[in-house]
Amino acid sequence: MPTKINEYGAVTVVTTNDEIGGESLALFKDKVDKLFEKGGHQLILDCSELAGVDSEGLEYLLDLQDQCEEHLGALKICGASEALATILRITRLDRRFELFGDIDEAVKSFG
Repeated sequence: MPTKINEYGAVTVVTTNDEIGGESLALFKDKVDKLFEKGGHQLILDCSELAGVDSEGLEYLLDLQDQCEEHLGALKICGASEALATILRITRLDRRFELFGDIDEAVKSFG
């Protein structure tokens, strides 16, 4: 799973062009969990290149959000496709995650 990591001060942006779920989930978890261990508790998931998310992937994102909040951080989502935004709305997860149009908006929200 090609995953890009970019730092914007204390904020870490994670971009993936694969699916968060299925066989790809373990690789994604490994990369993000390593970031978390290094103190990356202010995370942005850039979904502009995301192929998809399954229910197991959504569950992992909820767990990650809880972990971030326990360390006074947050997991925010930007660049969600219309399909992903609909999934988040239907599952009411749009109430758990802050959604932003692009990375700049999401990074500024941590200010």
